Amino acid sequence: MDAASNNGVDEIREIREKVKYAPAVAKKKVYIIDEAHMLTSGAFNALLKTLEEPPEHVVFILATTEANKLPQTILSRCMRFDFRLISTDRIYDLVKKVYDEEGATYEDAAVRLIAKAGEGSARDALSIADRCLSAGEKVTYEEVADVLGVSGWETMSKMLSEINDGNVGAALVTLDELIATGKSVGLIAKELTSYARDVLAVRSGGKASVVAGEDKLAALEADAAKYSADILITVMNTFSSLDASIRYSVSPRIVLECALVSACRLLGSDYSAFAERLARVEKKLDAIEKGGVQLSGAVRHEAAQTSEQKSSALSCWGKAVTYLRRNESMVVFSVAGEQSDVEMKGDTLIVYASDDDSFMTLSTPEATEALSRAAAFIHPDLKIAVEKRAQKVDMDNEIARIKAIAGNAKINVNKR
Repeated sequence: MDAASNNGVDEIREIREKVKYAPAVAKKKVYIIDEAHMLTSGAFNALLKTLEEPPEHVVFILATTEANKLPQTILSRCMRFDFRLISTDRIYDLVKKVYDEEGATYEDAAVRLIAKAGEGSARDALSIADRCLSAGEKVTYEEVADVLGVSGWETMSKMLSEINDGNVGAALVTLDELIATGKSVGLIAKELTSYARDVLAVRSGGKASVVAGEDKLAALEADAAKYSADILITVMNTFSSLDASIRYSVSPRIVLECALVSACRLLGSDYSAFAERLARVEKKLDAIEKGGVQLSGAVRHEAAQTSEQKSSALSCWGKAVTYLRRNESMVVFSVAGEQSDVEMKGDTLIVYASDDDSFMTLSTPEATEALSRAAAFIHPDLKIAVEKRAQKVDMDNEIARIKAIAGNAKINVNKR
């Protein structure tokens, strides 16, 4: 009985009347109630007594995917058997065996994609395999991708590269091309998240957890060497949280485009996005530096810095912040990363705090020691000092202000 469409008390009463009679042929009468959690509370109450004291010749099987919705009074009177998902490797072997018995020709990557699409269900995987087999003489990766409506890892790799480069225009064009082919907006977000996860797994040494053919695995290894963990985590956090927004949005495409722009510009509020933004600044500073900061002996600079000297100071500070990010406390790194007003005086890098709170934080003993270690890491002769910009007072304006307050009173001002 399908409880989704027969979930009332009347259906249960009919079953109660029939269980009284012994089977005509078999030894047992077996009643299977599918989607049992859909039964109403009245139907459960009507079935409760029969479940508690069933006739010897009757067996009830309640099948459900949401056992938590069954009343505890029902669960306490049943033996529970949980059917778990099948591993992707076993489904892969099963689909491959079926294709071999059918004499079908196929690509290994295509079978792996079918096994992964089954998501632990042999029935779903075999259904997909049957549809793919009827689509052509040879089961290829591209045909399976078309049947499933997925975009293919090549496109995901391209989009990830555009996000890493911060190329918003190219990323939006790629997204437009995918949508124009009829790809689902929600599926695109899911695929990009999945691909970023696979790249991160390969980068972290978890290659065994990735289901991929030789071509895709080679691409994953290349991308793993190219992208930082921070950008991958940012992509995963950004696109994995879109499911509900896309499902209930009036314009799902706009939701995905906004997320794509945020990922390209690293506008996420998490630490990974902040760290990646800082890494991009460091790369730009290294490019401006053109050969690095030379600190042979005492570092000599004039008080009035040229643009080249300013770039060198910023580059030196960027290296110090990188050291703090990797080796020191998060508090020191976060405050230091917000400072951009720096100046090189002799062999000392002066960092001018942006506000009083930043100055106090960077002046603590913990921060001072951390900055000393960062300076020693860059060069033995380098020192890093934290100061506040001295605000110059315009005496003429100050005298005018005092006179305005004092009215016609005579004021003698001694300018120093």
